[in-house]
Amino acid sequence: MLQLTNVSFKPQGKLLLNQVSISVKAGEVYGLLGANGAGKTTLLKAISGDIKASGSITLYGKALAQ
Repeated sequence: MLQLTNVSFKPQGKLLLNQVSISVKAGEVYGLLGANGAGKTTLLKAISGDIKASGSITLYGKALAQ
């Protein structure tokens, strides 16, 4: 299970992610939709560890590198 809890990212004072929380169970399929600049890529970069976001990101109960 992928769990995001209050994930935020605010580089140089510009809020890009604001307390995003979601739980995705094994086997579930989700789509990530939004307008340009809505934070889709930023969220995926936070999950992958490419950017350091605040909050908690866990995969099967283990914290992912942030």
